[in-house]
Amino acid sequence: MPLNKPRPERPSPEDELEHFPTKDRLHSDVLEEKYGPVEAKVLRHDDVKEVPEDEYPVRESHLVDEQDISRTYALTFLTYDEDSPELYEIDTKIRNGGMIGKTFRNYSYEIRKNVIDVFTLQLNERLKEEFDTDEDYGKARVSEFYAKKQDDEPTIYGRVLELYTPDFRGPVINQVDLEQVNPSTEILEKNGINRNAIWKRLDKSSDGGEWKDKDEAYEQAKEDSLPEVFKWRERIENFINSK
Repeated sequence: MPLNKPRPERPSPEDELEHFPTKDRLHSDVLEEKYGPVEAKVLRHDDVKEVPEDEYPVRESHLVDEQDISRTYALTFLTYDEDSPELYEIDTKIRNGGMIGKTFRNYSYEIRKNVIDVFTLQLNERLKEEFDTDEDYGKARVSEFYAKKQDDEPTIYGRVLELYTPDFRGPVINQVDLEQVNPSTEILEKNGINRNAIWKRLDKSSDGGEWKDKDEAYEQAKEDSLPEVFKWRERIENFINSK
């Protein structure tokens, strides 16, 4: 399953201009504007308390419309603190069929997404069938799902891959996509930028994805993040290929 295969087609005007919603507005909100009501069809959602410490708990799901057509395939590697009773309660509701963003919003959390990668991914036959498409590639985006309540420190629920049906977003990576990509929290923290600072920076711009005051630490983190980006692409590819 090759990654980042170039596509010959030109991006549509919609693809050229669309900002991925990284602040407040949920992906499900955007889907429902185009397709009507959507719900989560959960394929797998590990209980974080039952997964060995050296493994990532995983959630795998489709966001499907009323015709049971998948509009987004979502793969989440759960990273939140399992010792938090409220976060575990929220995750349990999500595990039982709730959508991630809407469930956190119901608990009065603000939401931000730190985009760490965007690429094109070859669709296997299973995904083509779920998407009801003959297209060979889809646009994929990986982000850290940040949630914050009042004065608490931000938490990261998980690292989320969203793979879009080509009907929703064409498999073209544009300049807007690239401008939204940041280093991961782990790499930023190693370079002296903590979660509160990351949250504030994500909160600054109108779309939540641009860091207007990039500094030396940020630029170093960006350089340091490349090996991690490719490691995670490989992890995602291996997971999808294992099906």
